[in-house]
Amino acid sequence: MCGRFVVAKTVSDLVTIFEADEVVGELHLPSFNIAPTQLVPMIVDRSFEKDENGAPIGELSRELHSARWGLVPRWSKGPNEGAPLFNARIETITEKPSFKDAVIRRRTVIPASGYYEWQIAADGSKTPIYINAGTDGMFAFAGLYEWWADPSKAANAKDRWLLSVTIVTKDSAPTLAHIHDRNPVLLSPDTFEEWLDPNVEVSADLLEAISQDSDRVAAEAEFYEVSAEVGKVSVNSADLIRAV
Repeated sequence: MCGRFVVAKTVSDLVTIFEADEVVGELHLPSFNIAPTQLVPMIVDRSFEKDENGAPIGELSRELHSARWGLVPRWSKGPNEGAPLFNARIETITEKPSFKDAVIRRRTVIPASGYYEWQIAADGSKTPIYINAGTDGMFAFAGLYEWWADPSKAANAKDRWLLSVTIVTKDSAPTLAHIHDRNPVLLSPDTFEEWLDPNVEVSADLLEAISQDSDRVAAEAEFYEVSAEVGKVSVNSADLIRAV
């Protein structure tokens, strides 16, 4: 599970690190306490032309978008219907109605400096832990995105379309299992390209390879206890990622 994360970089930093060709939408970064329903950065590889089946045609462009965290399926009545789908289990994304279409050609990467998890002790007490990619490092979370059209808006209205995203999760890597039983799927440089490429067909073998590769990335992660202030959505400062 991943319910809070950090992007301790500027938009221009992300453009450089992930070699984006274009920025679409507004992003207020850095941010040290990102919560579901807030706007988050996401990276996509997309073409401007598609065939009759929706497959991309021609050269792909890498774009950095601003998206709502909490996927809203195309068939949903609205973004406030039910609990926000801010996580998607890799084990079931090809089966669940909310995700099975998106996993075919609407895969994305969510840049993150790290994320918070609450470690539960035997007595039930919870300790906030910051799991991160190091001072200057960045994680690449596997994600899925979707476009939802507001039926109350005119077809040509600029605000008719809502872009939303979810973070894909898996059973926790051995090095992180003592903190929580699940963690985001962490992409390596190799799996990053495969996951983003809309021409790549998703298979059980690919998902298994990405899941195993995620554990290798997780083995390099750093983690330490942080302030309980992270539990307050209203608190958003660099102090939150300092060890206590």
